[in-house]
Parts: sequence; C-alpha cells; structure tokens
Amino acid sequence: MAVLLVSVGLLGAAGMHVRAIQFGTDTERRQMASMVASELMETMRGDTLTILQADGTPKGDLGGYAKAKGTGVEAAAGDCQPLAAAPAKRLGCWGLRAKQLMPELPDDLVTSDFAVGLDAASGVIAITVAWPVKKGQCLDGTENEFCTFTLRSRL
Repeated sequence: MAVLLVSVGLLGAAGMHVRAIQFGTDTERRQMASMVASELMETMRGDTLTILQADGTPKGDLGGYAKAKGTGVEAAAGDCQPLAAAPAKRLGCWGLRAKQLMPELPDDLVTSDFAVGLDAASGVIAITVAWPVKKGQCLDGTENEFCTFTLRSRL
C-alpha cells in the first residue's frame, strides 16, 4: 500500500516538473520576444525625425517603419553594422536580430506574423513578434503553432 501511495505521489511530481519546464520555456521565449520588440521601439525612438510629422504625431506609415502581417523584411548582415539609415533596412536588421535571438524562428513566421502598425486615433504604435511552438503549447489557450507578443507604446 505504501509503495502505491509513493508511486502516485511521484507521478504527480513528475507531471508538475514537466509543466514547470513548459512554463519556463514559454517565459524565456516571451522575454526574447519582448526584447526584440523593445529594440525596434528604441530604434524608432532614435529616428523620430523620420517617423513624426511637424505637429508631433506619427506619420501613417511610420516613416517607412510600418510592416503589415504577410510582408517580408530584407537586409544583409552588412546592413546592420553600423545600422543602416533607411527604415526598410532597419526593419530587415530587426528581423535578423530576432532570428539571432530565437534560432528556431523561420523566415516565413517573420513574414507572416511580425507586424509594426499605428493606431491613428490614439497615436499608439504596436509591434508584434511571433515564435514557433508545438501545436497547442502556447499558453494563451489557442491551438496555434506559434505564440505572439505585442508591445504597445507611444514614441
């Protein structure tokens, strides 16, 4: 009887350990996504002359930094050291940096689910980053094969 009780207890502990590893991995990926989004926001804050209109409100296309889901970003590694001046190249460097921090990140996920947009009414910029997971492992309750993180801020 005692062996049965200990076995049940150990099985429960093993299950908790597996779940703790999943939560730890999810936290690490969310932290990387947060860092990638914050890096782009800080890059944009350093280039306000390109992004802002004369009255201080953001341009509709964010001066070339806007990226819709489904559009690609391109840059060669040489464009990023030092950082290129053109917003399109800076977005490309952002994509390269994301793949550097999250090596399992496929190019098609950067194209399909990374986004940079503006809510014109509030002036809030939203930067969305995605990363791959096994189906159903994103802790947001969806059955997607990727998780997303969105940073919202004003310049």
